[in-house]
Amino acid sequence: MKVDFFPPAPCGKVSWPWHMPKHSPPMLQGPASELPRISLITPSFNQAAYLEETIRSVLLQRYPYLEYIIVDGGSDDGSVDIIRKYAPWISWWVSESDNGQSEAINRGFCRSTGEIVGWLCSDDLLRPDALWKVAFEFLRDPQADVLAGACRLQHDCDGGRMLDSPVAAPEWESHPYSDGIWQPSCFFRKSAVARDYLVDEGLHYCMDRELWCHFVQQQRVWRRSEEVLSHYRYTGSNKSVVGNTAIVDELVLLFNRQVPTCVFLAEILRDIWLPLVLRGMKTDSGPKRMASSVGARALAFGLLILYPRQHVRYLQREIYAYSVW
Repeated sequence: MKVDFFPPAPCGKVSWPWHMPKHSPPMLQGPASELPRISLITPSFNQAAYLEETIRSVLLQRYPYLEYIIVDGGSDDGSVDIIRKYAPWISWWVSESDNGQSEAINRGFCRSTGEIVGWLCSDDLLRPDALWKVAFEFLRDPQADVLAGACRLQHDCDGGRMLDSPVAAPEWESHPYSDGIWQPSCFFRKSAVARDYLVDEGLHYCMDRELWCHFVQQQRVWRRSEEVLSHYRYTGSNKSVVGNTAIVDELVLLFNRQVPTCVFLAEILRDIWLPLVLRGMKTDSGPKRMASSVGARALAFGLLILYPRQHVRYLQREIYAYSVW
């Protein structure tokens, strides 16, 4: 994609993605026509504070076969002006009211024509050359249906602190409902989606995990890469932070769909074990704290006898993490 006459960076902005990398794009061993067309979708709503960085991180990839789609939910914070600023380099965009992020992703997916597809939320970033690395990974492994790369966590609420995440462990596929794949660094062949929609619009937080489950159920071939492909931005206002109670409910719903044999496990941990843990954390009374702690441990011990250990430990970790975040 040519970026001639690209909008200049604002004064004082000197790092990626405000300026193009000084190095040339990676070289392909073979004809450029072998490169796959990549469709990238950005769902957005009132994210003007971050949207321009996201857009630039995509367009400055300089990837020649990019289809970039932005689906805005009718923002009124200046986001549309930012999109219009980059409209000559965007393949298709729209701004109108919708039913949330999942619907926006599906709408973009229906418009996409690329062999490889992914989505990048409007507060996240691609790393330099990320799309080239994605293309090379799929070219190296023609049997791969899904690529899971590493991700850099950017804590904006903690002075911009960076933390590199690990790639999902190989045993992840035995329980794909868990949080093991970083969505901004995950790309897949469009042909791997064996349904007429991409994500479940009934889910607003765990739709990516549900999609990974779909790929595993369809026995798609996964490829893991140690390459850091994206930045996931923690701002303090992320859906995964402010919607913690709803996230826990969706985690329970998704777990029950995927592991129907573990009847009532998720509900017991959410409705009985978690309140005991939280009560022990919040009380100033030593005896009450001790009673809550003993009760929570005794319940967890009993559940470990009745249910597979990996399921109990996973749910404890996830339910607790999203409840106290």
